[in-house]
Amino acid sequence: MIYIPNMITIGNLFCGLLAIYSLLVQDIYSAATLIFIGLFFDFFDGMIARKLNTVSDIGKELDSMADLVTFGVAPSIFAYYTCLYELPIIGVLCMLIYSICSILRLAKFNVKQSTISTFIGMPTPLAGICLVTLSAMHNQILVVVGISILSYLMVSNIKFPHFKKKYNGKFGV
Repeated sequence: MIYIPNMITIGNLFCGLLAIYSLLVQDIYSAATLIFIGLFFDFFDGMIARKLNTVSDIGKELDSMADLVTFGVAPSIFAYYTCLYELPIIGVLCMLIYSICSILRLAKFNVKQSTISTFIGMPTPLAGICLVTLSAMHNQILVVVGISILSYLMVSNIKFPHFKKKYNGKFGV
């Protein structure tokens, strides 16, 4: 039973890796779909770990690594392949900045925030889904501005609600 939540987290990572592969073979629709499926896995891994009383430091770290791939790296590559490729230098910089802010946000969460009732800075999964949605609009200016705002929000000190902990009974955690 201890491995069930980690296998769900690996499902999230699997989706992120396949999303990147889909982008390499220019299958944009599958990439977006896989990132959204990764969100489903990400939502349930922690919930199931708490239900089964198998929460662990390894699970927390594994979750952050999976989130980095699925909601940090894959969405930034998605943004580049869908519309930023026409802005080679700016597009690559946007990809790098977003990915770096994702890893900084996840590291900050693991060190300081995993036990408090709110998020400090935008959660990486939310930022990743927002970036994929913005990128699907194929508007370069919107994506450049959006990626800048999302990157800032991830590393900011702005509080975001932590629904899984706030609504304890509703989500079963």
